[in-house]
Amino acid sequence: MHLEFLEPWALLGLIGLIPIWYWHWRSLSPHSDRRKRLNLKLRCLMLILMVLALMDPRSLSTTPRKHYFWIVDRSRSVGEEAMNSATNFVNTVNSSGGVDSEAWILFAGESRKVMDDGRLEEVVPRMLNDTISNLEKTLRYAEASFPVGYVKSAVLFSDGRETVGHVLDSLEPLLAKGVRIHTVPIKPPDAAEVLVRSVSAPNQVKESEPFRVTTEIISNREQDAEIQLFRNGFLAGTNTVHVTPGLNRFEFTQKGHTDNMTQYSVKIIAPGDTIIDNNESTTFVQASGKPKVLILSDQPQQARYLSLALKDEGIDLNVRPATGMPSGLGELQNYDLLIFDNVPATDFEPVQLDLVSSYVKDFGGGLLMLGGDQAFGLGGYYRTAIEEILPVHCDFEKQQENPSLGLVLVIDKSGSMSGEKIEMAKDAAKAAVELLSNKDYVGVLGFDNRSFWAAEIQAASDKSGLDQRISSIRPSGGTSLAPALELALAGLSLSPAKLKHCIVLTDGRSQPGNFYQIISQMTAERITVSSVAVGADSDQQLLSDIASWGNGRYYYTDTPRSIPQIFARETMTASKSVLEETPFLPIVAKPADFLSGIDFQSAPFLLGYVLTKAKLTSESWLITEKGDPLLSSWRYGLGQVGAFTSDARNRWAIEWLQWEGFGKFWAQVIRKLMRADSLQKFPSSIRQEKNGFRIVVDTVDSEGRFLTDLEGEVALVDPSGKESRIELKTGAPGRLVGGWLPSGKGTYHAQVILKRNGKPFSRQYLNSTVGFPDEFLLKSMDEEMLRQIAETTGGIYNPDPKELVIQENREAAFERILWPWIIGAVLFLFVLDVFFKRWPEVAPGR
Repeated sequence: MHLEFLEPWALLGLIGLIPIWYWHWRSLSPHSDRRKRLNLKLRCLMLILMVLALMDPRSLSTTPRKHYFWIVDRSRSVGEEAMNSATNFVNTVNSSGGVDSEAWILFAGESRKVMDDGRLEEVVPRMLNDTISNLEKTLRYAEASFPVGYVKSAVLFSDGRETVGHVLDSLEPLLAKGVRIHTVPIKPPDAAEVLVRSVSAPNQVKESEPFRVTTEIISNREQDAEIQLFRNGFLAGTNTVHVTPGLNRFEFTQKGHTDNMTQYSVKIIAPGDTIIDNNESTTFVQASGKPKVLILSDQPQQARYLSLALKDEGIDLNVRPATGMPSGLGELQNYDLLIFDNVPATDFEPVQLDLVSSYVKDFGGGLLMLGGDQAFGLGGYYRTAIEEILPVHCDFEKQQENPSLGLVLVIDKSGSMSGEKIEMAKDAAKAAVELLSNKDYVGVLGFDNRSFWAAEIQAASDKSGLDQRISSIRPSGGTSLAPALELALAGLSLSPAKLKHCIVLTDGRSQPGNFYQIISQMTAERITVSSVAVGADSDQQLLSDIASWGNGRYYYTDTPRSIPQIFARETMTASKSVLEETPFLPIVAKPADFLSGIDFQSAPFLLGYVLTKAKLTSESWLITEKGDPLLSSWRYGLGQVGAFTSDARNRWAIEWLQWEGFGKFWAQVIRKLMRADSLQKFPSSIRQEKNGFRIVVDTVDSEGRFLTDLEGEVALVDPSGKESRIELKTGAPGRLVGGWLPSGKGTYHAQVILKRNGKPFSRQYLNSTVGFPDEFLLKSMDEEMLRQIAETTGGIYNPDPKELVIQENREAAFERILWPWIIGAVLFLFVLDVFFKRWPEVAPGR
């Protein structure tokens, strides 16, 4: 043992002994000289000890105490084998004398330390993400968790297979910090297993062109199995095959489908198979053919006019209701253009609107919105991802001659509305206020067990003040709706507005009340009432009745993010000022190639349109006689977006349906907006590697020359719909590379975008699918990896548990911090000094 001082400069503090001596001899204390000398010695000693404490003394020694981590693999590849082996191993160690200190670390994709082995069963494998094995992260976690003053040793129970990370990169740092890893090999369970390793097919084929779908099957048994091929979710073929241990390849012959993007999935069924998660895999095939357009309509039968006209022009139109909106980007990629025909935003989930935005911006798809009483602002598109990409604004400015609106928002603020619900409700209320003109009136009521005005009915001109009052709403209490409706009735009855409307939002069941009588009084006062039910626990029947009694509209949503769209739609519908239903003739505002050959002089009247305002950088090709946008478009990202504010059905365009230019007009508009072919495509591929996906683009022209002046990026959409951008970097002359880590199972859609001098030069769509994690692959134990871990860190491969502790002859440096003990001595001397100063002296001779 030896002593060292980390702050030797504190020794200068001994200079303080001089004033202590000085004041001692100048003191007028009545104590005897003997007492004074004692006090002087105590104070000098206290100063010396304080200086010693400030020097931060450390006692350095060595100790044979040992701390062991039992590190157990809980991933799916080893099952319960590692845990059982570790338990027996540790029991043998403890029966042979045990260790000074120990703890368990269970790991898979994540790691967790358990101090008490009685609590091991509380950490279930799914808490550790058992579809991944990350040895590197686990060993780094163990090194950081060792207690100070112990010999650092660990025993790893694993099959040595890591699916994420580079464990060899962590071994040298472990060795440098004195961590020794012993490894105990664990063989994976020898159960019957068969899996689909991959499915491959050409990335692009021509329509009706034959091609092969190849699948790789891995098995550890010789047996018969059934392979099923699915095309877009429907069974397309079945084969009974004989698989042998190892890798097997089988093929299906298919033809290019009429869909632009076709999903092919292969599934295997075998007797005795133990893991079903790895029995299926997927790929996508692009087929070139006629352009395809998807139209989503509130009344699909009304789209027949447009469908028949486009069919004559060689454009395939698929008509669906809003419920037929594709749920994933793969299906949406089948279409070159998406048309919204009078479908409101409230018919979609917010994530679906985000998907359409990505389809246009990142993947070059086209979008066209047609007018109607549920389109643009009337459809609740204000402040949505769709409004952002449209060439027109979905809000509007009221004309002075339009009647004023009195709007009251009745918002449930009970405790169940906590979190995202109340925040979305407040955002919706603020958006509704923004949509009102200065001559409108608005009030906001909050209710729980009681009701109160968050903002009393007032002119909507003070929007910032109203926003602040809306923000002050805080959730608490129960749910009592009837008193809130009575307050809304009283407020709106006194409002000078010509149109009066109330929107009620709640997620619960109200206390009883005379709702029918209240709503009847509101309708007698010409007040309309709409209702919004949020979540399955809401009283949907009551809210539906309230909307019916109040001549309003009823909405149900289980997605709080939809609330702002509902409020925006209701506000604009109640205002009744966004529709212009007077006959007009379209005016060509700007000549365009895509409108050439169309005789607008012979075009009949259109009978109405939705009021919008063109965005600053958009192009208005057709306008109304009042100068409002009729046909506008712009480029957004890689795609084109258009807005036609009238319709293409027998309401406003009933006279256009007989016009000979009707089909030609729509065919040329649609061809302008639909996805354009890339100018040039380069060989591109996605490779699935151990640590994620790797994308490679070879930028070589037709003469074999490297194009080194191209920059590239990848617009990526993962299976959850989350968007991200990946920069492509130069990997070699004429080659751009990039990569990403998969976030889960499913299909990853990638749009490769190459630019020259900042302008798009080429784009190409690719995709790759994660069918199952590498943890489910049939692989044997990696004995070489386990040996290397042990040898590099000075450990033992497959040690004898009885000899493990005996063979560990190292000692650990042990440092003891001394200043707390010294400060304790100072405090004791201080008390002693005070005691001697206060204790009365005994007079001589007594």
